[in-house]
Amino acid sequence: MNLQRIKKKIIKDLRVEIPELSVEGANILLKRLTSKKNIVFELDFKRKPKKLPKVVILKLFRKENADNEYKTYKKLENQKLSIPKLLLFKKPYLILEKVEGINLCDLINDHLINKIKLDELKPSVFEIVTNSVHKVAEWMANLHSQNIVEKRGSSEIIVLNKGDSRLRDFIMNIDKNILYGFDFEDSYEGNFHDDLAWICCALLDTNPGIFEIFEPKHKTKLINIFLEKYFRINVNFQFSFEYFVDQLIENLNIVIKRRSLTIGPINKESIFKNISGDY
Repeated sequence: MNLQRIKKKIIKDLRVEIPELSVEGANILLKRLTSKKNIVFELDFKRKPKKLPKVVILKLFRKENADNEYKTYKKLENQKLSIPKLLLFKKPYLILEKVEGINLCDLINDHLINKIKLDELKPSVFEIVTNSVHKVAEWMANLHSQNIVEKRGSSEIIVLNKGDSRLRDFIMNIDKNILYGFDFEDSYEGNFHDDLAWICCALLDTNPGIFEIFEPKHKTKLINIFLEKYFRINVNFQFSFEYFVDQLIENLNIVIKRRSLTIGPINKESIFKNISGDY
């Protein structure tokens, strides 16, 4: 579907919920944002709606997970967790507040290009990178600790997992020192290690990572920083190194399949020998 047809469809489908779209000559500006599963736009209204900001984020779902994401946003909106404000939901559309900041994937990786170790970074850059990793650890720890699910007869700590968590699912506002998390379409109840493994997978597989560098020591160091911070907050959560490693290997193989990479199986020993199990 081309951009003009999408504009017409949005105006037609949302004119009841956003009356300003019914005005003759109403116009919207759409800017496509990076998203693999669904279609996401920055939506700029020519005339600011009465009940919405002038610029918002609009998500158009292509898969049957809109209800899941909506329910998760509603569950989290009154918790002490930094997420964009949910403004409107009408399947297949979800409209969110636009938060200002830098995508976490770019914030971390742009500083690591042509580097092998974190020690090579200038002190000010080192602080930016490590602080951003601390922030995502804090965010994930808060999500999990506030959403523990009681499972009778289970010794596992079951939580609400964000699901398929990538670095691009976070925006860092450096001026306010706030990290915002979004994209809950794959959220589910499960072992808390699942989210940790996905974040560490995202640290490892994004450029510069294991697909560009044989042994990305800066990334394994960041994984240790992430895990250490997480378990300093959630001190009652017991770390299972074996479970974590198995999930991380599985996630990396999922990424290899997604990207249609022609590389051999991940060497478990070479990747994880520098990741501590002492959490």
